[in-house]
Amino acid sequence: MTWTVEHIPELAGYTVEWAGPDNYYLSRRNRIYHSTDLKPPFHEIGRVDAPLWRRVASSFRPAQRLLRFMVYNLVPLANGDVFITFDKTVGVLKDGKYRGIEGLHRPCRVLRSGCAVDGRGNVYFGEYLANNERGEIRIYRYPEDGERLESVHTFPPSKIKHIHGVYYDKFTDSIFCLTGDAEDECRILCTRDGFKTIDVIGSGDESWRAVSLLFGKDHFYYGTDAEFRNNRILRVDRETLKRETLGEVSGTVFYSKRVGPDLFFTTTAENAPSQTENVAAIWHVDSAGLVNKLIEFAKDSWHPRLFMFGTIHFPYQNLLDDRLYFSLVAVEGDHQTYCVRRV
Repeated sequence: MTWTVEHIPELAGYTVEWAGPDNYYLSRRNRIYHSTDLKPPFHEIGRVDAPLWRRVASSFRPAQRLLRFMVYNLVPLANGDVFITFDKTVGVLKDGKYRGIEGLHRPCRVLRSGCAVDGRGNVYFGEYLANNERGEIRIYRYPEDGERLESVHTFPPSKIKHIHGVYYDKFTDSIFCLTGDAEDECRILCTRDGFKTIDVIGSGDESWRAVSLLFGKDHFYYGTDAEFRNNRILRVDRETLKRETLGEVSGTVFYSKRVGPDLFFTTTAENAPSQTENVAAIWHVDSAGLVNKLIEFAKDSWHPRLFMFGTIHFPYQNLLDDRLYFSLVAVEGDHQTYCVRRV
């Protein structure tokens, strides 16, 4: 079974945020669209509130990247609302109207796909901040049909820098939490009771530093986000927690998605000491656990910290069994959309 990559020029300037059969959500700056077939024109269903000056400035792509004027997570909820994290804000789109959700202790970003919806419809996410002073870091819950956020866990000062993401594991009805960044702050944690209690799956060095997780019946998978050691894609046995290296990759792994038995991981162009080439790439893992690089894109000329690392963005959810859309950020071909398709 092979996969091919094709450019989708009609999606230039849009990001596919959610992909399911006859059910797609897209974003373009602060505007949210819906489509049944990904054929433009798309139906606008709402806009995230933003000051006029930010809207005007962000019509220029470099300014949009500088201001991080973009959707990070878009999650359709069972009640018809759409949960959205945008820049450092959190809100819901309901009947075409956007409202911010109260309860954030401070503005914070949530990395892409870094929020989890559990089996009861609760949305969980953690604070992603610079936090160089190593202050406390919170995890929030947004109950379906709720009015405000609830803080369900706080990491004390000096314990972690920030939270890379929280992920729901349907196989065990549990939530995994990924933290970083220094070696003693790198942890993969798990809770089965909404963060009342937390189990440590692994911690202590950069081999436990991850941004995203993928789950299977007998294993879970992640790629390391290691700054100072070679990065790998790992398979973890659920019962024994024994880790197996499937293969090494050329950079830090941020995002990942499953399409049937196949797994896809993205490496990021951030020019970390561990990075062997300054490109963003997609790595494919087949059902036998074999790893190969599918495609790569060189970092563009804009400053990586000011105008974003070179990244490849997947939708929050991909419910398609034969393809996976992705969008380019801060690499050659920036703001273009492609599709990985089974052939």
